[in-house]
Amino acid sequence: MAAQFGVSELWDPAVRRDPHPFYDRVRAAGRPVLQVDPAGTRFWVIAGHSDVLQALRHPAIGHEIQRHCPGGRRPAPHELSELARIESRQLINLDPPDHTRLRGLVSGGFTARAVARLEPWISQLADQLVARARQLGRLDGIADLADPVPVNVIAELVGIPEQDRSQFRAWSAAIVSAGNGSSAATLAFGAYLDELAARRRAVPADDLISELVTIEDRGDQLDRDELVALVQLLLVAGQETTVDLIGNGIRLLLTHPAQWQALRDDPLLAAAVVEETLRFRGPVEIVPPRFALQDVELAGGRIPAYDRVALSLWGANRDPGVFDRPHVFDIHRTDVRKHIAFGHGIHFCLGAHLARLESRIMIERIAQQLPDLRLAVDPADLDGFRLHHDQLPLAV
Repeated sequence: MAAQFGVSELWDPAVRRDPHPFYDRVRAAGRPVLQVDPAGTRFWVIAGHSDVLQALRHPAIGHEIQRHCPGGRRPAPHELSELARIESRQLINLDPPDHTRLRGLVSGGFTARAVARLEPWISQLADQLVARARQLGRLDGIADLADPVPVNVIAELVGIPEQDRSQFRAWSAAIVSAGNGSSAATLAFGAYLDELAARRRAVPADDLISELVTIEDRGDQLDRDELVALVQLLLVAGQETTVDLIGNGIRLLLTHPAQWQALRDDPLLAAAVVEETLRFRGPVEIVPPRFALQDVELAGGRIPAYDRVALSLWGANRDPGVFDRPHVFDIHRTDVRKHIAFGHGIHFCLGAHLARLESRIMIERIAQQLPDLRLAVDPADLDGFRLHHDQLPLAV
């Protein structure tokens, strides 16, 4: 008998608390599963590891659906609002050739070699945070440990002045929330970046903003909306996902005492903790929207042309055909490197090296210098799969 799914089951409160049983059933169904989101949009869920990998590199699955629908075209800039123009130029919403061009402008700053040069500075910042945590005694694991490193590192790379970072942090949180303040935050950040770019034109610095302004001034195919979209994505993605990664690493360790003890015994296991956290509960549940650009045979079924495709990284990273005991958090597992928490193909996470470095350093310092760290609430009080900021009370 074929598996039955509610038409909007993925939004059921019980599924939101723990979506993994749903993804287990999707994999077992052996076909894409149709769902309808709260806005009424159809999409097909795919949760098998090999199927998600295939879809991530499939030439007929992409982002710019308006270019492929019958009679479709990309609207001219003057036909769009400022907000829509910025959104339309985000890397995560583009296909080649524009994606290739824009990614190439910033990729050099995020190579493994470029990121490695930041390790001493990140280590110093981590030491300061851990020392302050010891003095506090009781603390918020997100605000006091997970948040400050990604916020300051990406802001430093991009060129956000230190005195502006708290305001930027507020904009970033509002944008990611997709709530009522998201649009206003995007526009305010755009206006701020216009002013910052003007200052960098007058007095260049050793930062990404200065490099991008130079490209824009040379006329090398980078306009104002692309500049705003590119920098906004780097800043938001460079913060929010890594904060989530570090925060969940801490939470998972403190709710798995044997794993926490193993790390305290050998803090060099921090890199393994990061990889298992990425696999077990990575920052991204479903990749940014993709569409079938034509009828596509995939994952044992057919996805109709122009329908949305929901590729679940969480589902892929718990596939029992790839991972032994997939629902067990185990920092010693030997198959962890098969995870695809950072995606795959041309949209592989640009900041993967940086996120790994920041998270490893923080987890290592915590194990070395805060060995008595513990939860200050009952583990049952924590939302295991939707860890929100300021919801990780800890004691030293």
